Order: sequence, then C-alpha cells, then structure tokens
Amino acid sequence: MSLLAQLKKDSMLARKAADGIRATLLSTLIGEAEMVGKNAGNRESTDDEVQQTIRKFLKNNQEALAVIKDADRRTALEQESAILVAYLPPMASEAEVKAFIADTVAGLAERSPKQMGAVMGALKAKYGSGFDAKQANAWVKEALTG
Repeated sequence: MSLLAQLKKDSMLARKAADGIRATLLSTLIGEAEMVGKNAGNRESTDDEVQQTIRKFLKNNQEALAVIKDADRRTALEQESAILVAYLPPMASEAEVKAFIADTVAGLAERSPKQMGAVMGALKAKYGSGFDAKQANAWVKEALTG
C-alpha cells in the first residue's frame, strides 16, 4: 500500500473516531501531497514525494513551536508532530551517513569538490530522503577536501 493510500485510510478512521486533530491534519496533508503529483504530470504522488510533504509540515510545526507561547496551541502542535513522525521512515544516523560518505569517497578515482554531486547522488540512492541533506553536504565537502 502506498503511503498516500495509508494516509487516506488513516484519515477516514480518524474521522470515524472523531479524532479532530488527526483528521484535520491528515486531510490537509493528503491535499498538499496529492498536488505534488498532479502538478508533475497529473499522476499520483510517489511515497518519496509524500514523505517530503510530511517533512515540510513537520518543519513548519517545529518553526511554529519555537515562537508560540500559548500552551494549548503548543500541545496541539506537539500532537501533530508526533502524528507526522509516525509516517516517516527512521532517519539514518550520523554515524551511518558519515561511514557511507567515507566509503564512497574512498572508492572515487579522484578526490575533489567536483565529485560532490556523485557522492550526494549515492547518498540519495541509498537513503532516499532519510538523511539530513544539509548536514551531509557539509560532511561530503569535508571528506572531499580533507
């Protein structure tokens, strides 16, 4: 079952159970995730695209939590964040990513910043969106220049 189909099923169950926070969050998330595929050729969104949408929602929640002082709103945002995280695969650990970068760089014919794309591509192929790309970018630069 695709991630989008799972979200739709869980959304219906949440509405039946009168779980307002979950039902509202999931229906908003589904609408946003479906638009990604529709805008990219009128097709169903891939699991990776749905995960990216979930991560975007999660990032927005984290940013809101940083500024909102109202306890009730903070509690609702924390509940939403917990719901969102449950739909994401676990992130690769820092040690896993660094070890993969070291192995990939060791296998390169030449070590130069020009190889950045090759190493990042290998990371994406192995972990999909299950790693912190911004942080990995810094580690790859360090591995290629160090």
